[in-house]
This record gives sequence, C-alpha cells and structure tokens, in this order.
Amino acid sequence: MKKLIILAVLLCTPALYAADRYACCDYEDTPKYGLDTNTTRVEFFGGVALPDGEWTENGQTLEIGDTGFTAGLAFVRNILPWLTLGLDGNYTGFSKGEEVTLSSGDAANYRSGVGTGLVAGRVYLFPKSMTRLYGTAGIGAGYMYAKEKNTTAASTETYDSLDLAWMLGAGLEFDIDETVVFGAEGRYNWVGLRSDMKDRFGHDDFQYWTIMLKLGVKF
Repeated sequence: MKKLIILAVLLCTPALYAADRYACCDYEDTPKYGLDTNTTRVEFFGGVALPDGEWTENGQTLEIGDTGFTAGLAFVRNILPWLTLGLDGNYTGFSKGEEVTLSSGDAANYRSGVGTGLVAGRVYLFPKSMTRLYGTAGIGAGYMYAKEKNTTAASTETYDSLDLAWMLGAGLEFDIDETVVFGAEGRYNWVGLRSDMKDRFGHDDFQYWTIMLKLGVKF
C-alpha cells in the first residue's frame, strides 16, 4: 500500500508542478489571439470589382467599365475590443467595356477607375476569438475617371469627378499567429459624380461591388 502511495505521488508531482508554473506565469507561453483595446494594425487588400447597374448611350447599354481589380491599404486601431476606427485607401480599375455607337455615329469604348480615401469603422462579433465576423462602413472622398476612346475618329477624351464616397461591407478574419491576420471582405461602394463626368453621362453617382482578400499585421 505504501508503495502505491509513493508511486502515485511521484506520478502526480510533474503535473502539479506544471499546473503551478502556468498559474504563476499567467499563461505567458500560450499564444494571445483576438483583439484588445489599443491594438493597431496595417492591412493590405486585393481582389475583384464588379460595376453595379447599367447606363445607356444612343439607346445601347453603356459599359464605362467591366469587371476589374481592386487594391487597398488600411490603418486600423481598436478603440474597444469590438470597435475599430481607421483610414482606408482603395483604388479600383475596371477593364474596357464593350464598344457602342455614339449619337454622332462614331464607335467608342470606355475604360474607367475609382480611387477613394475613407474614414472607416468596424463592429466585431467574437472579438476575443481567433476567428471573427465584422460589419464595416466608411465615408470620405472619391475620384473617378472614364477614358472614352473614339475608335472611328482615333481620339481619346477623359472625363473625371471628385465628390463624396462611402461604402458598406462585411468581413471574416482569423489570426494566423499573434501578429498576422488573414481574411476576406465584401463591400458595396458608392461614389458621387459631378462636373464633366455628370455632364457627359447624365448620372449623379456610380456604384460597384468589391470582393477582397486581406493580410494584416498587428502592432
């Protein structure tokens, strides 16, 4: 019986020592995932962009841009574990649209792009988890241009605009380790049109969707 007691003590001693060590050290050796107040991140975005809605020119569908690419950079800071505020810069370039016949009888196609600079925020679900869902919104300024290539007259005309821009979106992200974050985000984007863009196309705004992957680094 004494031998059994001694054996049990010997077997339990390492486990008790390890438990006591982790309790004393407050789990310093375990990875710390999730978001904390005053956490700062830099994030890089990249993905695809799709125009929303159609315009017309001389009775035909006018594509001032077709499916293209988008890329961006964000600086994000946690005010609370579940709430962030930051700056977001994004550029979207649309591929060339199909050729149309202008009211003058000439044939033309268009290539366009949008650049935005926004103040953006996020609200997180499960901020202390390795995997998190969030909603995002931002508002700021947007610059848009459209290059009209007249293939009949072999000439090019550029129209542009600087006006209000905003976006709404949602995303999913997870921690690769304590400092690196990977995720995906989808946005609905709106940019106002004015000056010669509005005069040329007769529209007050332009909308498009972006679907992006992102890679972030915590500081």
